[in-house]
Amino acid sequence: MKKSIRIVAIIALAALAALAVMSAAADDGAAINGYVRSKVGALVDGGDYFIAENVLDLRLSYTLGAAGFYANPVLYERDGAVLPVELREAYIDMRGDLLDVRVGKQQIIWGKGDGVFITDIVSPKDLSQFLIPDFEELRLAVTGAKINLHAGTHGLELAWLPWFTPSVTPSATGIWAPTMPFATTPTIQSGTLPGFNLGNSEYFARYSWMGSSFDVSLMGGWFWNDTPAYKVVSLGPLTVKPEYYQLAAGGYAVSGALGPFILRSEGAFYGNKRFQGNPMVYPDGYAEKNEIQYLVGSDFSVAGYNFGVQFIQDIILDHEDDLVDDAVKNTATFVVAKTFLRDTLTVEVFSYVGLAAPDALIKPKVTLDVSDGLEVFAGAYIFLGDSGDFGQYDENDGVYAGAKLSF
Repeated sequence: MKKSIRIVAIIALAALAALAVMSAAADDGAAINGYVRSKVGALVDGGDYFIAENVLDLRLSYTLGAAGFYANPVLYERDGAVLPVELREAYIDMRGDLLDVRVGKQQIIWGKGDGVFITDIVSPKDLSQFLIPDFEELRLAVTGAKINLHAGTHGLELAWLPWFTPSVTPSATGIWAPTMPFATTPTIQSGTLPGFNLGNSEYFARYSWMGSSFDVSLMGGWFWNDTPAYKVVSLGPLTVKPEYYQLAAGGYAVSGALGPFILRSEGAFYGNKRFQGNPMVYPDGYAEKNEIQYLVGSDFSVAGYNFGVQFIQDIILDHEDDLVDDAVKNTATFVVAKTFLRDTLTVEVFSYVGLAAPDALIKPKVTLDVSDGLEVFAGAYIFLGDSGDFGQYDENDGVYAGAKLSF
């Protein structure tokens, strides 16, 4: 641990020194900001800690004419152990009148949904703690090149990822391990990532148009599914192996203002997506089906309260009864927020509701701005139901508190 701390200190000091030199030489073209956060959370049932972390998040940037550099190193201390430094993003920008290019490790954010990822298909997710972290921490960066062509209100974004970055899934022995889609608990073999070669590259494109009161975008991609399907290796005893696979998707996203309402929608068609099923019917343990996902939602304010509501539907085309997933899955999200004490106190409740089980995840949070850059917060995670995406974690209700200093 001491060695890790020394290495981090050396890196931080070197970065600060380099930034100081560059800033002096480039007319203050360098900048550094970020935050320090301490957070602790415990399960309501039993009182065991499920969050105990300190975070140092640095944002380093440097601009020289039409070029720029950005890096986001993050240091976590969790459960008393200092983890290796995580480089969340690190890329070079080159900007022009009609063309922008970004090369390196970057987050590519698409879509209109809050807490829902339908057309946001480029960057994978960190689901190791399910949906507990802040939304900005769920999205992972990918390494590749992105080109933005822009002319007036029109834009075309092209992305090429030469190698695959998967989503991070929960530990099979942790409290966030999902229910396995099999009648009996299988033995899980180790999976392998796609090889690093040109044929395994991922490709994405998005066209966008920005109007005065609404905007629309069309997207598509050929890519590896971020989470694997489980292929049956043996039936006696049941043994499976996680496999990543390629698929195509195309979709849309639109948002606009209609009186006091902000309306939004997005949807996507996924071709040959793998869905788990009865191994006695499907020898591989899954079937390939096309899927449609879409959402409609709105944001509005009433008497100083800000509301947001979304309806999301997943439809498996040509569904068969021996698949684990239902033919249609309906989910809703609700959010309400209000500020008090001259906008220094914010109270927010964000909820996911599964309409089939039914089940839900309710995330209340209270944040107090103590002074410039300093906030303290407290909240909870409340799971309802005994099955479904959220009800499976009914025993994981928890509360947390912490402080964050931004600089």
